Amino acid sequence: MQDIQELSELYENQVSRLIEENIEGLTFYVKQEAFSHMTISAAFWHGDLYWNIWNKDGSKFEPHPRLSHDEFIVEDVYFNKDEATVKLRAVYAKWNEATANNDDEDDNGEHLFSRLIRQSHQALAIAFHSDTVTQQLMSILVQNPNFEAAQFNQVIRVEDPDGQFEFNFLEQSA
Repeated sequence: MQDIQELSELYENQVSRLIEENIEGLTFYVKQEAFSHMTISAAFWHGDLYWNIWNKDGSKFEPHPRLSHDEFIVEDVYFNKDEATVKLRAVYAKWNEATANNDDEDDNGEHLFSRLIRQSHQALAIAFHSDTVTQQLMSILVQNPNFEAAQFNQVIRVEDPDGQFEFNFLEQSA
């Protein structure tokens, strides 16, 4: 297992970079009336972060000329060479090796794979609650006239892509 604070710092650096690189597209979709929420998930076994932007039921986004809101950002830790991504890649490689031949359960009946999914999403949620990432996202979210700051944990959701954990990790870390 990885130290959750160290892991959250790696995610914070990565997420902050992703926001900076995609601010134009994020802003384009978030400020539309159809905007409902964003979901972010970590699939360490693939080395990916998935960031989706969702529209409200019955509403449609005005499409961006180059970017789809569906899987708006797919970050693959195997392609980037910045320090945080290299370190995250090493964590993921260690986790993949550890889970390859481990079906053991802990005292609570949870397998290592599930514990790592939980830990990665807890760390990702901590990163989203960091001052840096929160400020970056708030500067985008306030451009939607329907957004209220108290709704941050409803419009930003850190979720498990496999559905083993059916809750928003942001609400668990607040």
